Amino acid sequence: MTQIEERISPRTFYGGLALITVIASILRIYWLSITQPTGDEYYTIAEAFDYMTRGHYGLVMWHHPKLRNILVFATMKILGPNLMGMRCASVVLGTLTATLTGLVARRLTKNDTAALLAALFIAVDALHIEFSRQAVQEEYVPFFLLAGIYLALRYLENKTVWTLIGSGVMFGLGLASKWSVAIPLVLVFLFVSYQNLMQKGLTTREKAAEFLFYVSTLIVLPLAVFVLTYYPWFLKRGYDMGAWLTSQKIMYTENLVHKGANQAFAQIQDHNPLLWFVRPVTYADFQIIEGRPSPVLGVSNPLVWLLTLPAVGYLIYTMKRTTWRYLPLLALFWCSYLPFALTKRLIGVNSSLAVTPFAFMAVALVITTVTGNKRNRAYYLGTYIGLVLLIAIPLYAMAIGMGYETFLQPVFELYRPLNER
Repeated sequence: MTQIEERISPRTFYGGLALITVIASILRIYWLSITQPTGDEYYTIAEAFDYMTRGHYGLVMWHHPKLRNILVFATMKILGPNLMGMRCASVVLGTLTATLTGLVARRLTKNDTAALLAALFIAVDALHIEFSRQAVQEEYVPFFLLAGIYLALRYLENKTVWTLIGSGVMFGLGLASKWSVAIPLVLVFLFVSYQNLMQKGLTTREKAAEFLFYVSTLIVLPLAVFVLTYYPWFLKRGYDMGAWLTSQKIMYTENLVHKGANQAFAQIQDHNPLLWFVRPVTYADFQIIEGRPSPVLGVSNPLVWLLTLPAVGYLIYTMKRTTWRYLPLLALFWCSYLPFALTKRLIGVNSSLAVTPFAFMAVALVITTVTGNKRNRAYYLGTYIGLVLLIAIPLYAMAIGMGYETFLQPVFELYRPLNER
């Protein structure tokens, strides 16, 4: 890997990122108002109102953190009890996940072209699109995770106190979406702390003071934000911190063994994280509404997902020659992926959304780097992007619930629940 940095003009980069953001928003909003709610969304709406009005955790997804309940309740109060109202948070955060992927990739890879390509991968990815159009918390996780990382990296650039405080708040909201954010948070804390220890010209006392600041902003603050999202439970039910700690232990225990409420789907869904980047994986919701099938089906784009492990392997192989500059990206990928890959319980493809931003960054970096010295680079990159987008078209149709009565119907039928066949 001979190419170390690739920069384009800021106007070109931010213009390209703005265009990708617009594309991401259109893909997530199109046909949204007539797409039937999925099974999980019905549970989400009920649990959001139950939690905010009575402080109850819910019956089906009670083992998850509670930010989803707060945001769904708030957006439905603002926009009304309609599809856009209940899905607004997911649409907005899912769209901005593409934007943040570009911003974070620009700093982790030092390659502006790769950063834009990674953002495009998120923008057109069928699984990201599917979950961005549902009132569930799956897109909250990558958004708040990337926002926390971005602000922490900004802090290392300019040492502005408020950026690290903002990072802590974002990580706290990520924890309040799903606990899987905890491990990347610890990695960021260690990285920022290490950068502090390596600073020259600071006394031991000054370094200790900065370290305490990092503990406050990246450990204490995220935990405080996480606890605050349980305020309806404290206020409506009158429980104390002792009871809260007990409830967290019970929720954690359930997460270790949870297999989902719909066992008919559990038999046909992909639940093995080891397969995420080895073969195309899917997430389906197949309902019968008024006697007619109403399915949505998210399928991973093989021209992106299946390049992940080769790209990560290539970056590891070339790391010494690149002075370890890609170590933070690789560390973020592995610490996000391995907890899922090594667990013994079933893990749905929805959890992969916390990993794919780093996977896509690695793929985009390798693609742009290996073509960097090619004479016809624009042709090779253009051909690859064209093929990715060509495959993305039918995948998009299935992700938003279109195309059931077309040539795509046999694919949908593979995911009809076993009890309805």
